[in-house]
Amino acid sequence: MKSPEHLKPRVGRLNLTPMIDVVFLLIIFFIVSNNMIQQDQAIAVDLPEAETGILPEEQQARRLTVTVSNEGTVYVGTEVVDLERLRWIMSEARKDWGEEAEFQIRTDRNVHWGVVKPMLRMAAESGISRVAFAVERR
Repeated sequence: MKSPEHLKPRVGRLNLTPMIDVVFLLIIFFIVSNNMIQQDQAIAVDLPEAETGILPEEQQARRLTVTVSNEGTVYVGTEVVDLERLRWIMSEARKDWGEEAEFQIRTDRNVHWGVVKPMLRMAAESGISRVAFAVERR
């Protein structure tokens, strides 16, 4: 005679599918965020030195970082941009981030001030009042 089904001992099975999904999502998140952090530092420049300064805040989500190479080439992340494109990017950043928008300039110490001056004017015209220069501490 066959025993009833509800009296048989059940063997528990662990469903790993949701855990695997979460692990893959975490891996993708860390890869993408690491890539975004490295884009700000992708272009190597010889930063000027300063004895004083303020350390940047940890939250960089509302900071637009522009790098100016020794040759005067302007980069946003790793993308080469001209001044008109930079003006549009600044105005979009101001629209998206509001008063918290910050503009950071990473420039080689040998870049002439005349290259940076139009960028500062564009930031002011876009309504971005928080401007920072990346420097190395002496």
